[in-house]
Amino acid sequence: MKSPVGTYELPGGAVLRVFADHGDSDGYGLEITRDGETVRYDGGHSAREVHAFLGLFT
Repeated sequence: MKSPVGTYELPGGAVLRVFADHGDSDGYGLEITRDGETVRYDGGHSAREVHAFLGLFT
């Protein structure tokens, strides 16, 4: 499955950044920024989970 690493525009002006998490897991982390506030969901997400999330919101 293709790596989902990158930056994506979400509806409502939010931006999603997907990054490789090389900490405790080999998954991906998510960072969502809107109106200057950022929420970060660290690693453990599989490429399949990230692609499903992107399919729902982009």
